[in-house]
Amino acid sequence: MAGSRGSRALAQMIVLAVALLFTRGLAAQEPAAPEPPAVPSPPAVPSPSPAPAEPSNAPAGSAGSDYRPVRRDPLGTRLIDVPTPYTVRAKSLELIFTHRFRQAIQDGDGHNLWGLDSGADVGLGLAWGVTSHFDLSLLRSSFQEDYEVAGKFLAFEQAPRVPLSVAVRAGVDRLGRVGAADRTRPFAQLVLARRLAPGFNLLLVPSWVRDTERLRNAFNVPVGLTFALPHDALLEIEAIPKNRDLDTSVTTWHVALSKQLGGHIFKVVLGNSPAVTVDQYLGGDFAGGFKKGDVRLGFNLIRDFDF
Repeated sequence: MAGSRGSRALAQMIVLAVALLFTRGLAAQEPAAPEPPAVPSPPAVPSPSPAPAEPSNAPAGSAGSDYRPVRRDPLGTRLIDVPTPYTVRAKSLELIFTHRFRQAIQDGDGHNLWGLDSGADVGLGLAWGVTSHFDLSLLRSSFQEDYEVAGKFLAFEQAPRVPLSVAVRAGVDRLGRVGAADRTRPFAQLVLARRLAPGFNLLLVPSWVRDTERLRNAFNVPVGLTFALPHDALLEIEAIPKNRDLDTSVTTWHVALSKQLGGHIFKVVLGNSPAVTVDQYLGGDFAGGFKKGDVRLGFNLIRDFDF
């Protein structure tokens, strides 16, 4: 009985083992369910790099980074006799030649070509651009051997948000002729300019000089205007009112036809006074003498050299 029971238990174990093996074999033969295909992720979009900041041309102390000066007209560093706000370009040399006939046209005749055969007061000068906003200049006038040394600083130029070009100029006139009174004559000028339209400019130059021929601490406000002409020429007008502190003072006026040719600016001048330095023109008392109705011929020649 014990043997039959053991045989029966062994048979049951064999049947169970065969059933387990058969079940596992069927499971191994069934194909595995396919996995769903992987969905590719979208390519990464690189973030745009920030645009480089544009360089600012604003002068020190100006507001905003969109400072862009308006285009200049070819006025040069001086209108006719009075300064403009503009300075010589950095590392550039400017040569200036002024010429004023002494005899008025109405006092001449055909024998002396209405004053062209008369003597002339000649000025020869140069200026150096230390920076783009500062220059130094020296001008010698043959009248009384007058030397004018000056520095000019362009504070800022007219721009869409800046209504005026502003410069300051200061220096000294020194008379070389022996016997002249008050030979050392310091001066200071504030130069204001507004470009109204291409070729049209308005200038005001409040000025002070310690000594003129007959005045002490003379103050005046020269005025300048320019008008556009065909072929890029300019008509320039300059007036210096008579000084109210001197009864014999005379209003000074000049008119010039100006044309830029290459690196030259050439100006043909008509006016009543031969004065070209601050101490000689500011008081309306030029030591050489002149009348309001005088008309004298002259010219300015300006040439720039870059280094």
